[in-house]
Amino acid sequence: MPVSTPAGSPPDRGAEPIEPNAGTPAEPRASTRSADAAWSVERYRDRVLAACLTGGWPRVEDVPLDVADGRVSAGVVRARVAVPRFANSAMDGFGFAYADDATARVWTVAGEVPAGVSRTGGPGPGEVVRIMTGAPVPVSVDTVVPLEDAEVTGDGVRFTRSVRPGQHVRLAGEDVTEGDVVLVPGIRLSARHLAAAAAVGVDTLAVAAAPRVAVLTTGDELAAPGAALGPAVIPDSNGPFLVSAVGRAGGTVAWRGHAGDEPEDVRHGLDEAVAAGADLVLVTGGVSAGDRDATRAVLAASGAFVAVAMQPGKPQGYGVWRGVPVIALPGNPVSVAVSFACFVRPVMDAMVGVAPPVVARGVVAEGWRSPAGRRQFMPVSAAPDADGRLALRPATPGGSGSHLVVSLARADVLAVVPEDITDVAVGTVLDLVDLL
Repeated sequence: MPVSTPAGSPPDRGAEPIEPNAGTPAEPRASTRSADAAWSVERYRDRVLAACLTGGWPRVEDVPLDVADGRVSAGVVRARVAVPRFANSAMDGFGFAYADDATARVWTVAGEVPAGVSRTGGPGPGEVVRIMTGAPVPVSVDTVVPLEDAEVTGDGVRFTRSVRPGQHVRLAGEDVTEGDVVLVPGIRLSARHLAAAAAVGVDTLAVAAAPRVAVLTTGDELAAPGAALGPAVIPDSNGPFLVSAVGRAGGTVAWRGHAGDEPEDVRHGLDEAVAAGADLVLVTGGVSAGDRDATRAVLAASGAFVAVAMQPGKPQGYGVWRGVPVIALPGNPVSVAVSFACFVRPVMDAMVGVAPPVVARGVVAEGWRSPAGRRQFMPVSAAPDADGRLALRPATPGGSGSHLVVSLARADVLAVVPEDITDVAVGTVLDLVDLL
């Protein structure tokens, strides 16, 4: 199902210009951005894009076909050979020069042409050759009759069905000719693209270099999945989510770590992320305006920490640490998933040169409520209805609660509810955003 991140919407031209970033750790101070008025999703997304795409993206490298799956093409690929490279048989059967009375005679079998063998001499008048699928047709052969449409009689063969001239012969260059464009930049490569490249004689492809992304989760309350849990401790689901999401978005995880709720813990984690060679750092937690929101305290001077008119995911922030862009996401896990779709995914798509996907839509089959003045991203199931439309239903009775991470697994996509809709009625048509 083709669904889209919000990156395809037009930029907010009213956004303030980006202030220069020092590119080094700064002393904590209040953000220079006012959070009194919530920012639109587009305004904040455009600011994050501008702050993160300063490193000459996409970067290009050449890789063998065997490791190109999932990468993004970064150059034009032209056919080095035609496909088919030569005229060949589409069937196992008998090849001959067509005659009007093809079904009314017994033909003499004058040899065999297996696949991988080129035969220069062709059958003469009244003769056929036994030919295999994919074998080059001799110069005089223009028609092939399948084995199942022929009856062998002694040294000869008779055709049991009417014959069309030219049937079952694949002509050279039917698919592409030498020099034709096979692949263009911006394609996320899959098996069919790699097969096409191989078929035209290409063994390496120019692809966008995968961004190296560091993942830093924060919070004294988080423990590694499977670890013993104290009375006020919960498993960290943000780390595994982001590691997977980064890979599915075309990046590689350069480093993964966890920090406590003290600013010094966050600084240390950011230092390790930068030392690991990250092109981008993702931090979860500590982005609100509380006394213990350490991420905001450390990064506010180099970027912006604001309220965005969305639900879930209202508190957001970005900054720079030692010259590396940092996107700071809320700590609640559903907010992390929504924020990744809205803000991180567009950045990573731009880094690898992928255009935003086509927006899909669905029809509400079971209504729900949405907060006034905030764009809601509701986790929903999406299944075709009797009319072939995607029928949308909330994935959980808890709706878009930012803590319902287990229920998020039941969702197929996010349904986007505009800010001016509070009663999402049955029959409402909504845009959809992909969930990784």
